[in-house]
Amino acid sequence: MKQHSSQPSKPKRSPVKTFFKWFGLVCGTLVLIGATTIAILCCYGASYIQDTILPEVANSNVTLLASSTDLSSVIYYYDEDSDSYETLETLYASENREWISYEDIPEDLLNATVAIEDKRFYQHNGVDWKRTAAAVVYMFTGQSIQGGSTITQQLIKNLTQQDEVTVRRKVVEIFEALEYEKTHTKQEILEWYLNEIYLGRGCYGVKTAAQKYFGKDVEDLDLAECAALISITNNPSLYDPYNHPENNLSRRTLVLEQMCEQGYITEEERDAAIAEELVFTTGSADSDDSSSSGDYYSWYTDAVIKQVISDLVDTYGYDESVANQMVFSGGLKIYSCLDPDIQADVDEIYTNTENVSGMESYSGDQLQSAITVVDNETGAVVALAGGVGEKVGNRIWNRATDTVRQPGSSIKPLSAYSQALENGDILPNTIVEDSAFKDGWPKNSHGGYIGNVDVMYAVAQSLNTVAVKVLDMVGTRNSYNFLTEKFQLSSLVDNYVGTSGKVYSDVDYSPLALGGLTNGVSTYEMAAAYSTFSRGGEYITPYLYTAVVNSEGEVLLQTEGYSVDVDSTGSVTVTGQGTGDVILSTSTCFYMTEMLEAVVTEGTGTNAAIDGMSVAGKTGTTDDDYDRWFVGYTPYYTAAVWTGYDTASKISSSTNPAVILWQQVMSLVSSGQADVGFNEDMVSTAVTYCTKCGGTATSKSSSTRTALFLSGDEPGYSCTCGKSSSSKKDTSSDTDDEETEAETTTTQTETKTETETSTETTTPQTENSGSSDNNQSSQTEDNQTTDDTTQDDQNDDTEAEKPEETKPDDDTTQDDQNDDTEAEKPEETKPDDDEDEEE
Repeated sequence: MKQHSSQPSKPKRSPVKTFFKWFGLVCGTLVLIGATTIAILCCYGASYIQDTILPEVANSNVTLLASSTDLSSVIYYYDEDSDSYETLETLYASENREWISYEDIPEDLLNATVAIEDKRFYQHNGVDWKRTAAAVVYMFTGQSIQGGSTITQQLIKNLTQQDEVTVRRKVVEIFEALEYEKTHTKQEILEWYLNEIYLGRGCYGVKTAAQKYFGKDVEDLDLAECAALISITNNPSLYDPYNHPENNLSRRTLVLEQMCEQGYITEEERDAAIAEELVFTTGSADSDDSSSSGDYYSWYTDAVIKQVISDLVDTYGYDESVANQMVFSGGLKIYSCLDPDIQADVDEIYTNTENVSGMESYSGDQLQSAITVVDNETGAVVALAGGVGEKVGNRIWNRATDTVRQPGSSIKPLSAYSQALENGDILPNTIVEDSAFKDGWPKNSHGGYIGNVDVMYAVAQSLNTVAVKVLDMVGTRNSYNFLTEKFQLSSLVDNYVGTSGKVYSDVDYSPLALGGLTNGVSTYEMAAAYSTFSRGGEYITPYLYTAVVNSEGEVLLQTEGYSVDVDSTGSVTVTGQGTGDVILSTSTCFYMTEMLEAVVTEGTGTNAAIDGMSVAGKTGTTDDDYDRWFVGYTPYYTAAVWTGYDTASKISSSTNPAVILWQQVMSLVSSGQADVGFNEDMVSTAVTYCTKCGGTATSKSSSTRTALFLSGDEPGYSCTCGKSSSSKKDTSSDTDDEETEAETTTTQTETKTETETSTETTTPQTENSGSSDNNQSSQTEDNQTTDDTTQDDQNDDTEAEKPEETKPDDDTTQDDQNDDTEAEKPEETKPDDDEDEEE
């Protein structure tokens, strides 16, 4: 019999209920997963915004801008006579942009801008969320993520020059706009926007554009002209009224219809403006009044402007256009280091083209020059000139700061001798053989060698051979690192690959010992480097200003070593002086100065001598004679002078024009100053030594020199050379690699105690006495005519291989180098060689 359960049977679930049960479970799971994912993404997004976006916004170019937009900036200099700051220059906007204040902008132009660019401008807080949401939808449907930008966001894009189309950039832009509107009114934003927008044809801002397209002030534009002008900004090429008048008309019509729809104008005004036939002129966008008057900024002012803009970019991360706008329209107070008296001395010499007359190039170009003067005590650049003759424009190419040219032998004290002194490798009495370093390279200007010479003599006469051998003691890599890291010569090249694949490097013997650098150096950096010797070894980065204060009294920039105080009235007081790093010992500077004094008293720089003033310095001439230098200092100031042509050409002059210009300027600067000498506070002893072996001279020494030595550095042995059977003839004139005057040869033994009493002459030297500067007035006509032959011989010999590094082929190197480097250098052509051995 079948048994039955006492429990009732479970009803069977219907298929519909089962479906909804599982559907509910799946949907709930998906919702839970979605909610969790969204929460995770929100947390990640919040963290990303907090850690990445907001810090970037906080340091944005936009949030750091001052509110003032129409304030002129002023450059001041300190006047010792009045013990106060005086105005050097008042700065106004640059020539392709003129600022117009909000109250002067036509109402029709303001309304047209809002109507076509951002119709909810007055309602939102920087971001139009409706347009932003639409832009997001476009992005997820595969369309462009552009669009949705408000006037505020467009202004930010213009100011920061950040126009990349990415989600990240859009997010940053949104937060920047929100922050910007917290500190700026709608009127300020519209003023900035209409002064910043690009309207084609080189016009930035509506004021210059009104002059360009309509030949009238923006205040005088009518409704149709306002609509036509604002139409251009959407796409300056597409809506250019000259090339595409029909496109401009179509866009103008759209602007007017939007203005009517939004209630800014009536239908009658709209129709009349659409029907109006506009006449577009060919006016000029240039608005710099100084262009017509010839009243240009000085070379010094140009340099200050450039430096402040550069430092604003480096310090705050501004785009250069923003920094430029701040300098010219931000109401800045810039406290320069200009010394008006020294600048007047520079201007007296450099504005007079008679000082370089008769030295035109073969093609008729005027000889050019640049000078930078540094205060030895403070390290400040107190005067400069970027060219010879009257200045012909604002913010043009400044040869003092922008031009870099090969320095020739003027690099030797920095690259070889000072470093060898610092390492203890040499002293003035150290004997080095004047002979080839390897395979007949390098040669001196006289074409031969004279055997053992003391370092003092080698520096004074600029012997190439000894410079290379002293550099070898230091090491090319060590020398390069010291030049770039300690002396801060920024234009040197470690490893440069040309378009042809050829590799160039200044880590080599010829560039470092003879000045044949790949690019070259500027007078600005050379003056700062040499001033280290006069300052006992402290290098101070050159600077043109001490402080920059904005219109609200905030210190934006200040030079190291200076303190700036701004009182409640806005009065600014700057105290202190420049500071730097000690890179050389006082003993190195003592000996370097002593040897550089010998350059002026008996060597290649005799024309730099100033009556009643101590002078130390070094000449420099490239082997092609394209560039000539003199860098020197008195106890008070250091000046670097370069001379050459903008388009490289041989300088045909019997003297070094750089030496002459240096002497003319520094004679004026030194007028009335007491000669306190160099290193007078250091205890030294005069010692006469043998120039053949370096030992203390005896009665049997045939060739001697007297020099000053610090305690413990005196020669520790006596001369044992014995008297030579044939005495040496003075060879300073023959070994001069640049510009030793003839009288130096005849009076050398009685001009100073640091003079050789006798020297030897070799046959090659007698036969090859030509100088690259061809300026020894006592040379015979025959000797002068050997100049070109000597140069050719030298060029042939300089190609010889040197240890460890290979010298680039001269002709090929220069051609490649010109192709790769000179395109970036306005107004000048690279010299046709990369060795620049001095003669």
